[in-house]
Amino acid sequence: MIKTYGKLLKEFGDPKNYWPQWCAKEKGITEREKIIIGMILVQRTSWHNANIALKNLRANDLLSTAKIAKFRSPKKLIPYIRSAGFYQSKPQRIFDVCRLVVQSGGIKSLMKKPDAKVREELLLIKGVGQETADTILLYPLDKPIFIIDEYTRRWTERMDLTKEKRYEKLQSFFHENLKRDLKIYRNFHALIIISQRGREKSKMEYV
Repeated sequence: MIKTYGKLLKEFGDPKNYWPQWCAKEKGITEREKIIIGMILVQRTSWHNANIALKNLRANDLLSTAKIAKFRSPKKLIPYIRSAGFYQSKPQRIFDVCRLVVQSGGIKSLMKKPDAKVREELLLIKGVGQETADTILLYPLDKPIFIIDEYTRRWTERMDLTKEKRYEKLQSFFHENLKRDLKIYRNFHALIIISQRGREKSKMEYV
């Protein structure tokens, strides 16, 4: 498996060239909060549309988990994130995740908590499934857990690595065949997506 990762890395280069914030080795708290909010916004839409919403939040000084968590209602988010679609469900999801971050004592406190505990708390939020929870764990919280999405499923099938499709089983396949390494997990997942979307479509403009 590590050889396959090496081939992807050689072909496409450092994923940081495509996802500069998400794959950065060092991130500040502000960047980690942007990633959390952005990854919810991008669900079932393009990054272009999600980034418009992020720019709107930044322009109104709302690109912060603490500020969003202070809203009396998640509906207050709708005017700013409408471009990302699903504005009946995404505002609530963003609001609930931001509240979890704040109630947990902030990003740094979440990063110190056991991986399984944070995952459990995220999965209690309506609309947050395993893929979303693991994306939050891996990219902004620096917790080594491999994300299983449709790109990963298609890639493993095309590469004839395993016939397994179930989330937990396919995730275990990666965990068992790769050493537990944050950089490898993050870069491997990003490269799987980049290899399918192509170089140009994978470049992530970011606020």
